[in-house]
Amino acid sequence: MSAPRRIDVHHHAIVPKIAALMRENGARFTLPWSLESTLEVMQAHGIARAVVSNPIPGDLFTDARQASAFTRRANEAVAELAADHPGRFGLLAALPMPFLDEALDHLRFVYDELAADGVVLVPHAGSHYLGDELFEPLLAELNRRHAVVLVHPMTLPGGPVEAAPPVLADFLLDTTRGAIGLIRSGALERYPHISFVLAHGGGFLPYAAERIEVLGEAFYGIEPARLRAALRRFYYDTALVGASALTLLLAVAGPERILFGTDWCAAPAAPVASCAQALGTLPEAARRPIERDNALRLFGATAGADAAVARKEPIGG
Repeated sequence: MSAPRRIDVHHHAIVPKIAALMRENGARFTLPWSLESTLEVMQAHGIARAVVSNPIPGDLFTDARQASAFTRRANEAVAELAADHPGRFGLLAALPMPFLDEALDHLRFVYDELAADGVVLVPHAGSHYLGDELFEPLLAELNRRHAVVLVHPMTLPGGPVEAAPPVLADFLLDTTRGAIGLIRSGALERYPHISFVLAHGGGFLPYAAERIEVLGEAFYGIEPARLRAALRRFYYDTALVGASALTLLLAVAGPERILFGTDWCAAPAAPVASCAQALGTLPEAARRPIERDNALRLFGATAGADAAVARKEPIGG
């Protein structure tokens, strides 16, 4: 097997400290996770480095201090994982939104003390979506830091409906709403130094692009050229993107705006393997930037995990 080279930008790790923290705060369940199984998945799919994100929904806490304390400890736990396994893991830090002051304080902490690679944002806080004025001070600071921001969905405002489990459709719509909010509000133009990565291939955005182009101009004044520029402004990860969706995503965004992602450990090993195999069928000219080069360009030297380090890391750490 060739040396691991992929950089996984959509990767979760519910390490023991985070699982305990969730139980302390009344979580009914936690995702199963172990370092051994994680390293096995990384080895199986040629992943040299995984940038860990654990999004925290804005409605989880009603108290700002509790939200801030939980988020800080969760990010510190991932930073410890990264420090214990040099070159193997990075951090896209969660922020305690919608508590703006705490989120701004935490942003300084994760960049200046934890050396985060970027942040993960849920597209909404209550009924407020990205592009809403609630997010403006945070986006301004992220822009100043030339941040990478993974836009990761959660259950829609108002909660799920029994007929359709959130993971099957609502998550994709949540990301799409966030992307449309950024487009309509002009945030993409106001904050040109933020690199927004849309999870799960952009949700429904690539599929709905033509509909948005036609109706967006007629009803909301979104010029077609502006929409097309936005589609090429976003990055998109391949987490849970199968073969047919990958074809559409390539047509809309091009390989230079797509990043490799797995959604492990939120996604089981089988769909991780299926989607990785779909990516493996692409010609090398398209596959290479998706698997590694685009992440290197986004994250810089911190993303360039030495393949030799990855090879020498024993399974089980």
